[in-house]
Amino acid sequence: MSNLLEVLVTCDANNNLWTCSIWDFHTGTNLMTYKGGGTAESRTLSFIGSDYLAAVEKTKPVLHVWPLNSQQTVQGMRFILPGKASAFAVTPDGSYCVAGIEEKIYLWQVSSGSLLTILNRHYQKVNILKFTSDGRFFVSAAEDGMVMVWSLATVAANPEVELVMQAIAGQHDPVYILSDHSLPVTDLCISKTGMHGRLFTVSSDRSCKIYDLTCGEMLLNLIFDEPLSSVTLDVLELNIFIGSTEGKILQFSITNPPRTRDVLVNNEDNRSIFSSHTKAVTCLSVSLNGDILMSGSNDEQVILWHIKSKQPVRMIRHKGPITNAFFTTNYDAIYNQDFIPRIVLKSLERTLEKNSEGVAEIEVLVRKENNFWPKYEDDSIDSSYDGAISKEMEREVKQNEEKLKVELEKMKQINSNLYAISIENVLKSIPTENVRQNNNSKKKKKNKK
Repeated sequence: MSNLLEVLVTCDANNNLWTCSIWDFHTGTNLMTYKGGGTAESRTLSFIGSDYLAAVEKTKPVLHVWPLNSQQTVQGMRFILPGKASAFAVTPDGSYCVAGIEEKIYLWQVSSGSLLTILNRHYQKVNILKFTSDGRFFVSAAEDGMVMVWSLATVAANPEVELVMQAIAGQHDPVYILSDHSLPVTDLCISKTGMHGRLFTVSSDRSCKIYDLTCGEMLLNLIFDEPLSSVTLDVLELNIFIGSTEGKILQFSITNPPRTRDVLVNNEDNRSIFSSHTKAVTCLSVSLNGDILMSGSNDEQVILWHIKSKQPVRMIRHKGPITNAFFTTNYDAIYNQDFIPRIVLKSLERTLEKNSEGVAEIEVLVRKENNFWPKYEDDSIDSSYDGAISKEMEREVKQNEEKLKVELEKMKQINSNLYAISIENVLKSIPTENVRQNNNSKKKKKNKK
């Protein structure tokens, strides 16, 4: 199965056999299942680099992590969150992760488990968190209708990382605050170009808004007849696919933008509607080749659509409402039983409060060679070069030893001369004192006579 270029990953809300599963969507074959994680929370399934798969449990404040080649979670380690999370995302390189717990956003460093900061700018529960393709920014959307764009470097590199009280944490300003929605934001999608591209948001207020991330300006406001629940882009980012709570999927082309910013989209045009679901569409994703649209719904079905003909190609039934579903590249580690993850995991801290005595240095170990210095292909050059260096070093050592020996001999000679002179002076002083004593005794005898 390693010859597959892409696979489909799904989760549902009522499956006791597995938490998430990987499918070959061409044939509908189940390639891999991951067990022991309960029911995954909606839109929290994420890959940690190319080594692990992670998902937040819906009923408990626990993050479950699986190595890609194992059906069981990581052994000997539990990832307990500060509270039950409603949103979760990981940077593309697996270095940092964020979780939305009620109205707060928690940021961790994955390799050390350190809680870097707690962002507290939303007023209601955070629904969605997503990183840009380069991992430098992330976007949060909440039930208060607000969408915020954050700089990862700004919120992570802060003096409060060292010592901070939890009461004053999270005082950061986002790059943009977008407050055009009047009801909870249900989904968002970011262009592959990140901050140089577009941001697409859908809400229960029946609108889909398109923003320019370079300046934070709203470019287009699409108004529909039904509350919206999901959104995605095609590969070339020429069309938007928008899912509604009524089970319809609408396609809107952005190649011919209207003259006005506010546009009322008429659902009566059946040429732009994918209609087969009976309940709200919760997940949308487009395959890498741009031909297949995947939709997951609360009607317990994952449907694969041929985009050009708008006809369903395949239907994968599940045992509960679809909570997570998306296309992803096929990882070789899934089928390699001897695969060893390179990313190091640590238990996640649950509080920012630290004492100065409790701050410890953390050594981060990564199984990765750093080829910083260039290597010579010709071994003869290296060996001759090393030999020349070793000979020069031996010569310097010998010269230094000879110098030290000469200095030592000089010091010995000086010490012996000093000793001889001192002894001679002592011996000379003794007879003069005896002569003086004899002369004094003779004078005393003469005086008595």
